[in-house]
Amino acid sequence: MSAEEPITLIFRRRVKRGREAAFEEWVRGITQAALQFPGHRGAGILRPGAGQRLEYTIVFRFDSLEHARQWEDSAVRAEWVARVGAFTEGEAQIERVSGLEFWFTPPPGAPAPPRWKMAVVSGLMLWPLNSLLSFLLYPWIGNWPIPLRAFVIVGLLVPVMTYVAMPWATRLFAKWLYPAQHT
Repeated sequence: MSAEEPITLIFRRRVKRGREAAFEEWVRGITQAALQFPGHRGAGILRPGAGQRLEYTIVFRFDSLEHARQWEDSAVRAEWVARVGAFTEGEAQIERVSGLEFWFTPPPGAPAPPRWKMAVVSGLMLWPLNSLLSFLLYPWIGNWPIPLRAFVIVGLLVPVMTYVAMPWATRLFAKWLYPAQHT
């Protein structure tokens, strides 16, 4: 992880049953607080699916390790973290990842796969999805300027990659990405 590359901070918290609304309000507050810090590039929340345990994943993105550390070491963040105990149980699981690592969450105890493997799997997902979206959207946006077409396609491609394609691809290629876990 170099100091100059973008960093993603991933926090997983198990929420007490019946406290989900209060926790979501807390997430909105801490997200607004993080937006005020230099280098902040956005945040997101991954909610548990129906029937799953109430584990939420909160993601903060920063443009550099230095800016991520400023947020992590801040009194503002410490104040928000001190409040979350009322809605959660257990300890937070915290990860720091850079670049493509965000799409490849290794099994517990496994190291992240080599970057070249992450690049291969990402490319195997990006090319067909980009081609499919371009083909499907061409009748509506085919005469738009290229930068605008690219903006629309990328705007659709990123969420599909993040929430559908990469979780599926990571499971599909798990034996190759994490061979130590499958021996």
